[in-house]
Amino acid sequence: MVIPELIFTVFWAVSLTMALLFVAARMLAVGLGIEPADLAALRREPGFVARALLANFILVPALGVALAGMTWVPGQVSAAILLLAMVAGGVDFFAPTEKTDGTRVDSAALIFALSLVSGLISPIVRLFFQPIGVPLKASFWRMVDVTALTVVVPLLVGVLIRWKAPAAARVLAKAMTLLAIVLFVAVVLTTLLIKAPAVADIGAKGVVAMLILMAGAALAGWLVGGPSRERRALLARVTVMRNVGLSLLLAIVAFPDAGVDVAVLLFVVAAIAARLLWRLAGWTSVPSMPAATGSSRKL
Repeated sequence: MVIPELIFTVFWAVSLTMALLFVAARMLAVGLGIEPADLAALRREPGFVARALLANFILVPALGVALAGMTWVPGQVSAAILLLAMVAGGVDFFAPTEKTDGTRVDSAALIFALSLVSGLISPIVRLFFQPIGVPLKASFWRMVDVTALTVVVPLLVGVLIRWKAPAAARVLAKAMTLLAIVLFVAVVLTTLLIKAPAVADIGAKGVVAMLILMAGAALAGWLVGGPSRERRALLARVTVMRNVGLSLLLAIVAFPDAGVDVAVLLFVVAAIAARLLWRLAGWTSVPSMPAATGSSRKL
């Protein structure tokens, strides 16, 4: 028993370390990619930003709480759904690069804002776990430390570097994005190595619950996106991209002995599959916010 426990502890520590580095690198890349004009655009579009906050931090969490409270959803999936529903600001590695003149909110600026808010409020997610009966092993302050060091600080440092050294920031942003992808693959492999049996515990009901969360998130973004079809499509895409990196990190920290992190990876697989199917169907991109605003003005 000693050797298996030692192996589990070692792989868990490796998985946690890789997850910490992955989230920090990805959030640093997001901050490095934000121009001062992008942040100014956020302030000029309070209505759209408010609708994005409504979709991501009210509607989707409400759906997550409802799903997590259903008896047919497995416990580890319920916990993963709560984590995913509460933290927004995910990044789609398959999304095309969007260019903006800084006069309108685009997806990069929106992801920055949602990631920052998620980093600030995510520790309160632990308040929602007691009703579903999944034991939580991380204290409130430990979750504060984790999210501050891996989300809030890298985002703000990235913005500061972008302001002070924009040329270096562009190069560093690409490097951090590539590093994040490598680290994410490492997290997935180490997590599956130590918790492969948890995959069978998810079952078909767990898969259905995750698909409902994805569909509901997309619908929430679409419904509150505004009068323009392009804006609704943009907000739907950003809203369905939950912050899987932060969710995975919190799952590893708070549920070391459960399969919650494996359930989060299920969402990643489902999201990638949906994205690839979307592309195969011919929908290769969603117009950026400048294009959306321009088209709506012509109507």
